[in-house]
Amino acid sequence: MLNNLIERSLKIVDWFIPAGLRLNTANLWQARIFVISHFLGPFSAIAILGYLYRVLEVHDVVFWTICALCSVFWLMPFFLKRFGRTLTWLSLFTFCDLTFISVFGSFFYGGVSSPFLPWCLTSLLIGFFYLGDRPFLVLSIFTTQLAGLCAAYFINGSFPERVPLSELSTVGMISALCATLYTSMMAIYYAYVTTAQSALRHEIEKRLLTAAKLEEAKREAERANDAKAVFLAKMNHQLRTPLNAIIGYSEILLENIDPGENSADEADLKTINNSGRHLLSLVSDVLYMPKIESANVEISLRPVNLECCLEEVVSTCRNLVARNGNEFIFEKAGDLGVIETDETRLRQILINLLGNAGKFTDKGKVALRARRITTDAGEEIVMSVEDTGIGIPPEAIASLFTDFNHASSVTSGSYGGTGLGLAVSQKLAHLLDGTIQVESQPGRGSTFTVRLPVGPLAMAVAA
Repeated sequence: MLNNLIERSLKIVDWFIPAGLRLNTANLWQARIFVISHFLGPFSAIAILGYLYRVLEVHDVVFWTICALCSVFWLMPFFLKRFGRTLTWLSLFTFCDLTFISVFGSFFYGGVSSPFLPWCLTSLLIGFFYLGDRPFLVLSIFTTQLAGLCAAYFINGSFPERVPLSELSTVGMISALCATLYTSMMAIYYAYVTTAQSALRHEIEKRLLTAAKLEEAKREAERANDAKAVFLAKMNHQLRTPLNAIIGYSEILLENIDPGENSADEADLKTINNSGRHLLSLVSDVLYMPKIESANVEISLRPVNLECCLEEVVSTCRNLVARNGNEFIFEKAGDLGVIETDETRLRQILINLLGNAGKFTDKGKVALRARRITTDAGEEIVMSVEDTGIGIPPEAIASLFTDFNHASSVTSGSYGGTGLGLAVSQKLAHLLDGTIQVESQPGRGSTFTVRLPVGPLAMAVAA
């Protein structure tokens, strides 16, 4: 019940607050205090002025001046609503107005025993509350008006006795109580802000500590990554050299065996050769990935005759694809022309995709298709590698291009490989400003589509 009442009250208060003052909590609550205090504050003046109205024999210009200046407080929230982000100027006027009312009323109604005097301290508090970034201005205004009170006292020789001091005691107590309540409202706000700032400071300290730990972890990871790069660079030579020797000597021995002379030795040598090549392929993938991740791969863009490039890829991969009894199909739609790209990286992408297609297809079909299309972004080359192999489960497609990923544990165990081929291919495609997309159905095959821009240099050559 109380919470609902507070929420409804704040909605009414917030109606007076422009959007520019709602950007952060501190400004919002300062504006709320401004609106609330300017609506409730004049009611405390009603008690004082009502009492004076009753006891005064003559209601002269002094009395009505104080009434008018107190009534102005009720207009301030509407000025805030009308003129937007003018809280500073309105607060300055409020401070000057309340200080003048306190000094002016104290001089004419009771002097040091005046019911207006407690509001001098309240006005000073309001000045620092709203104009805390201008303390010299606040003190100057307050000191000037207080000096005016003192000067009027010395010039007049005493305070005018318009109301007997004995009759001001009751209203003085009421005024002091109202000033205390007004000041308490400011104090509550200060306590709220201080608590919020303390919590915020504690949260900032926690975040800074977390950030320092993350920075240290990042440095550790970078050091570990540098150590990995150094290790792989050293292993590059150490692993390739003996593997190349194994492959080379096995090929020499195969050449020296007469056909049909010793089929068992020939089968063993072929196993050694194939295993060596397979191991070399795995090592190459593992050693090549850190190079791509560190952006050390050099891309050399130049005009490439795409049809000749694809013919060489087909020639290279034909035996690889046919190894499982597959039919290899190459189709091109029209003249493919010239494309601006890195021919070596493009060949690497297509060989990886065709190698995968041949590996995961048994006695089926593997097709490489290429065509040149025009899009809103310009001309593109679309190359697709289609197979009728085992396909890819839908849940595995999302992570297919991540490092060391296999479509499933079954394919990893049955077909081997590092799981880096597709990750390498996609990273190379991105370096060539292209993309790789995949569509697949388990048991029916997969289609990998490579899209590359033709490039302005190739367009110029073609023209």
